[in-house]
Amino acid sequence: MGNVLNTLSSATKEDAKLYNCIKELYDQGVPFEELKALIPDMKRTREQLRIKRMLENNNEMLVSMITKEMSFLLDAKERQQEEEFRKLDQLIRQQQNYRKNAAHSGAVTRLRRLLLPGTSI
Repeated sequence: MGNVLNTLSSATKEDAKLYNCIKELYDQGVPFEELKALIPDMKRTREQLRIKRMLENNNEMLVSMITKEMSFLLDAKERQQEEEFRKLDQLIRQQQNYRKNAAHSGAVTRLRRLLLPGTSI
């Protein structure tokens, strides 16, 4: 009900503005017959301006929504990339540890063979 009242109030204000505009033109000497012919054009222009304002507001809202959504998606992509780099780093470190341990145990085995040739390890 409140929305309907706001619409009526707005329409009434717009009609009052239109009436004041017509009255001012009449007071300036524009004949009533000419003003009567202009009323439909004035109403159409008023409606076009209202629609234009509404579209501009919608465009601003859409830009804001799209900006927020893009920001969210970029943040999500960044978090995903960070997680992938963290996993890759972990795998590289794990591989380095395996190689280090393999190299260390291989060197010890070779050294024992050199120093203790008759033993099997």
